[in-house]
Amino acid sequence: MHFLKLLLLGLFTTVSFGYELKVNKIFEENLESDRMELHFSFIAKKKSAKETKALLHPAIATIKKHSQCKGGAYTLNPEYNYKSNERELLGFVARANFECSFKNIEEIEEIVTFFDKQKELELQQAPIKWVVDKESVNTAKMSLEFKAIRYAKEYAEILKKESVAQCSEKKVEIHTNSFIYRTSQTMFMSKNSIETPTKEPTLMSVNATYTFECQ
Repeated sequence: MHFLKLLLLGLFTTVSFGYELKVNKIFEENLESDRMELHFSFIAKKKSAKETKALLHPAIATIKKHSQCKGGAYTLNPEYNYKSNERELLGFVARANFECSFKNIEEIEEIVTFFDKQKELELQQAPIKWVVDKESVNTAKMSLEFKAIRYAKEYAEILKKESVAQCSEKKVEIHTNSFIYRTSQTMFMSKNSIETPTKEPTLMSVNATYTFECQ
């Protein structure tokens, strides 16, 4: 009998105070890419550290003249050959890293021409890719968060209109998901083979989790 009283009390409490309803929804927006980025490195190898730096420094100075590119910090390390427990110094290797940002290929035409003229420097690069400006990203993120917040009231109204439940918003959790880049890429080896990557939208999304108190 005592157990039955506790069970009835529990049912009465649930009916009186209602229940929680959790809902999840994803909001998405396509962002238009507005510029291209290119990351590359120059690598110099010579017998001495002095010779290596003498080869690399002019290239760094040339690239830094262009406002579209930034970087130029470099590392310098000895290179060894190990044989029969002996270490032989082969020379020194230096690497300088750069990042260029531009809206069309013509803006970096001089840099491409400079690449083609290099005989002793080794060029390593990542594919060119379209990217979205940070200001556009922040604006889109704010817009999606506002949509997610408004949806809480809209969903409660839907439940009420369809006579499903009487609910009020208790908590909204919003998480910005990683971008999904849908950009075609191309290699950037020489002036004769350079092409502009195909521009396609970049998808941004936020994931919202809602907690409602319902009767």
